[in-house]
Amino acid sequence: MSAWKFSTCAVVEKPDNDTTRLLEKVQAGGSLTREEKDRVANILYGLFGAGGSSYRLLGWQWDMGTHLPRFLVQYKYDSHFWPYYAPDKTSLRKALTGPIREIVAAPGHSRRG
Repeated sequence: MSAWKFSTCAVVEKPDNDTTRLLEKVQAGGSLTREEKDRVANILYGLFGAGGSSYRLLGWQWDMGTHLPRFLVQYKYDSHFWPYYAPDKTSLRKALTGPIREIVAAPGHSRRG
């Protein structure tokens, strides 16, 4: 299932727009252009992004964590690595703010579809 209702107040019909169609393309394992990869990372982690691996709209949720590779990010002034899900390192780096020291692919985690 591409999206599910997380709220009892959700609209009856699943929202259909450019953003939700792009996320469903990712979930279906479709091939993405550079612009689409950047847009997915920005939807999840950009300045006005969801702030996590799920996108929510009008009571519906698209979980992207099971469909995107996992990366670990270490910021310049932090000793911890933080998990993120994105199409690739390049798109993730573009979407994140702050000084990044390192981005590495999470060991043992691959794209699932």
